[in-house]
Amino acid sequence: MVFIIAAYVYFSGGIQSGVQIDKKTYPITGIDISDQTGKVNAEIRLPDSIKFVIIKASQGKDYVDKQFEANYQWAKAQNVKIGAYHFLSFRKDAKDQASNFLNQIKDKKFTLPLVLDVESWLNPTSKSDAEITAIIREFLDIVLAKTGNKMMIYSNESDYKKYIENKFAENEIWICSFNNPPKTTGKWTFWQYSHQGKFDFAPGWVDINTFNGNEKDWNNYILK
Repeated sequence: MVFIIAAYVYFSGGIQSGVQIDKKTYPITGIDISDQTGKVNAEIRLPDSIKFVIIKASQGKDYVDKQFEANYQWAKAQNVKIGAYHFLSFRKDAKDQASNFLNQIKDKKFTLPLVLDVESWLNPTSKSDAEITAIIREFLDIVLAKTGNKMMIYSNESDYKKYIENKFAENEIWICSFNNPPKTTGKWTFWQYSHQGKFDFAPGWVDINTFNGNEKDWNNYILK
């Protein structure tokens, strides 16, 4: 029998487990949510310490996150910056997936970069690393052509090394890491350092993120 002891710490507005980071160095905190978070309570506001929310919009060729619309409307009512992401399927055509994502985000306003989520977790495939990288490139190019904006890429450290590292220097990086600091060769913009944040507004776990910079850096970033 294996006993696992999880360390939990309280921060402004919630509780979390995972990597503990220096909030004097990284004072800007944000969250990302999806249907796995559960249905948000629209009557409960986010704490002032949360500055951004990134919402899952879609996955693969035709899947739409069940809570996307509700999460978007809730986030709009908060005093935060908002982004949206698509979970990439390694088995589906890039054009079909980009179309799915673009259909979900149309007519919506986002104040953070759109994100492509690239990870092997629950994503079985017989494709080579080069083939997957090509799918990523095609998806990014389609969204850039349609929106005029470069996407951010989300990935964990292992998939970053396999598919992203030294291949997408023009795209911002949102890294998932439980190392402190994250092990990447390139600069990251956001760092997801916990999958186990708890807030009153949602029944499930909430991912916790930080921005790579201080408050002045953040203000300059969101004004770009």
